[in-house]
Amino acid sequence: MNINKKKYLKENGWWAQYHDNCWFESSKDEFWVNSKGEVVGFRPESEGITLEEAFIKLTQTRHYDKSWR
Repeated sequence: MNINKKKYLKENGWWAQYHDNCWFESSKDEFWVNSKGEVVGFRPESEGITLEEAFIKLTQTRHYDKSWR
């Protein structure tokens, strides 16, 4: 089941940078490359939420969005 949740999150704009239980909503990131060629803009690990929390947040948002249509 967790594999399906991971896939669903990734397909809907979420990512896990540090490990599989530290998720971020990609629309809130500002990625850019500095003069050394390093990617900058990742949020700190402490701001990540668990796989389960991210899945719940996404599904609640999706349900809320559909209810207004």
